[in-house]
Amino acid sequence: MDFKSILSTWKIIFRSWKYAVLAVFVALLFYSLNVFINNWKTFFSFYPNLGFFGTGKLFFTLLLGFGNTIRLSSYVSLIAISSLFGLLFTLIAYKINILKVALGSGGIFASLGIFLGALVPGCIACGVGLLSLFGLSAAFLAFLPFQGLELSVLSIFILSFAILKTSDDMCKCNIRLQK
Repeated sequence: MDFKSILSTWKIIFRSWKYAVLAVFVALLFYSLNVFINNWKTFFSFYPNLGFFGTGKLFFTLLLGFGNTIRLSSYVSLIAISSLFGLLFTLIAYKINILKVALGSGGIFASLGIFLGALVPGCIACGVGLLSLFGLSAAFLAFLPFQGLELSVLSIFILSFAILKTSDDMCKCNIRLQK
């Protein structure tokens, strides 16, 4: 992998405001989804008293203060996974937009990284991620040595590898980058 060409590819891609906005939007959407999943019972219990706009304000407050409700390591891993997820999604969207074909060889790693990142991007105590919807977070992850943080780190590595692999494939295939 030639990191210099990968960086130049990223510069070309993210020079366009629409891809930069897409990366930030997807990262914020993923982060917001995790906040909602962690607090869905709270939203439904307060909805009758607060109404739609009151519950929206509650969601926004929880969105901003979410880092205070979970462990620091879980919050940092959630921010990292959200950012990487946004970056990977944008690279794949760009690649599909340019090539108009399937993902290529980076698709397996991208899918695995996205799955693990969505499954457990946080800690077991707060039940962040899709795993909590299945009721498996405390039962399953309590037996792991770092209470699920190792899966978050694994998903960060897999997402990073998928990003590098997708970027490298774009460089090697001589994809004409839009300027």
